[in-house]
Amino acid sequence: MNMIPNEFVLLLVLISTLAPLLYIEKNKGIFLKRAERHISAKQAVHMVATPRIGGIPIAIGILSGALLSDNILFSGLLWTTLPIFLVGLFEDLRTDTPPLLRIGIAALSALLAVFLLNIHITRIDVPGFDFLMTFTVVGIAFTIFASTGMTHAMNLIDGLNGLSSAVVIAVTSSFGLIAYKYGHSDLMGMNAILCVAFLSFMFVNFPKGKIFLGDAGAYSVGHLIAWNAVVLLNREPDISAFAILLVVLWPVTDTLFAMIRRFVTGISVSHPDKLHYHHVLMRLVLLLSRGSIGKKEANPIGSLLSWPFIALPCIAGYFLAEEPSAAFLAVLFFVLAYVLSYHLLVRNALKFRRKRFYYEVD
Repeated sequence: MNMIPNEFVLLLVLISTLAPLLYIEKNKGIFLKRAERHISAKQAVHMVATPRIGGIPIAIGILSGALLSDNILFSGLLWTTLPIFLVGLFEDLRTDTPPLLRIGIAALSALLAVFLLNIHITRIDVPGFDFLMTFTVVGIAFTIFASTGMTHAMNLIDGLNGLSSAVVIAVTSSFGLIAYKYGHSDLMGMNAILCVAFLSFMFVNFPKGKIFLGDAGAYSVGHLIAWNAVVLLNREPDISAFAILLVVLWPVTDTLFAMIRRFVTGISVSHPDKLHYHHVLMRLVLLLSRGSIGKKEANPIGSLLSWPFIALPCIAGYFLAEEPSAAFLAVLFFVLAYVLSYHLLVRNALKFRRKRFYYEVD
């Protein structure tokens, strides 16, 4: 069977994802009790309890696509996703789990993928470091580190309606086009299925946030995205590692910047906050509106304003796949743009907040 899913398979993925999503949305009262505890979470921006089990319908859609397309690579990767999916689902349905446990399970999923696929990262296109990567133990350790990091990065950027879906759609579209360019039908098929499943999820998550992705969905797709990168780097020596980094640059940069910000301010790097790029952008929207809109409306607006910043590095990664120097410069440009624009957003948010306070007092 052809491993590039045809229109019929993709249609079935769409339906098998959307149908349970609509069922959950219609019967959300069943799931709301377990969602109430997330309203008071430090990083929460929503005002009412919302089902956080979007990962289950997405898993159903993705699994149906993998089975129908006879994609051996995809099916194998889904097995390795199972541990991190289950711990995420436990978090969504039951209670909070320790951060170290989640990191350990994500590392376990990465280790399973290393041994099942018999591959790991052997280069990052940085002189000196590439020599170290020739040692198998170093390469495997770095692969587990990178995969675990990407898994948690996708969970951290899942903060506004439609934001995580936009990231997944942009990333999988770019990886899918790269796979098509180099003739890897299994990778192209996997990315097409992921993209369609998240397009279905977007229908109930944006703009009103009727259902949230949850930890199970975020962790699982982060793992699959990470292994997109690993497989492409192993199969195609001509593809620049910096081009691959460009494709996943938004979640990677946002996560690293958050960790550095927390460390500098003396806060635990695992401590959640509302200072991610999308949080600050949403806050600025609220301040600029001067009370004419609330958090419910500012949430999707902030997400929508983030989409160009998410998509542009992905587009650059596709076009600079075989241009290592240009890809490296593009990474520097987008990271610098992120940092500078973040500080500009914070400064303007503080300025408008002071003005608002002045007028209220006056």
